[in-house]
Amino acid sequence: MSLNMDKMRSEARLKNMAWAAVILLLISVLLYKWQQLEYEAEDIQLILTQKNLYQGAVNLKQQWEMNNKPSHDYIDGIDFQYTQLGWPIVNIDNKLNCEKLWLLLTNKINHSSHNEYLYVKNSRLIAKNHCTYMINNKALAIFYIDGKIHIVI
Repeated sequence: MSLNMDKMRSEARLKNMAWAAVILLLISVLLYKWQQLEYEAEDIQLILTQKNLYQGAVNLKQQWEMNNKPSHDYIDGIDFQYTQLGWPIVNIDNKLNCEKLWLLLTNKINHSSHNEYLYVKNSRLIAKNHCTYMINNKALAIFYIDGKIHIVI
């Protein structure tokens, strides 16, 4: 009888270990898929941010055209200029002000209070008309070439 009981206990242990292995496998698959979804969500956030910044620039360019193409403008405490093609640019002391440019193109959505993962990174490029913003450890850059704004990931 004791041999029979040991066999039953051993079978029960094997079943429990098999169930534990299945549960651990399911948990690891779910964690892997969750991580993939999180990366996709971060990529989508970056693309939407890029599109929103560009839309902000387009809106200001349209305003420039409707207002007889002024050389500069002032909106919500931000003094800015327009390029010769009408794209908004925020220069202070002949250098691009990345903080104010972000606020202008995003309609004053402050990156530090609305998105803890976003911050302005000092540009290491030689060009003085360049801003780099880090979003979820990925770079988004705003720069100007021949008076035209470029917003790239």
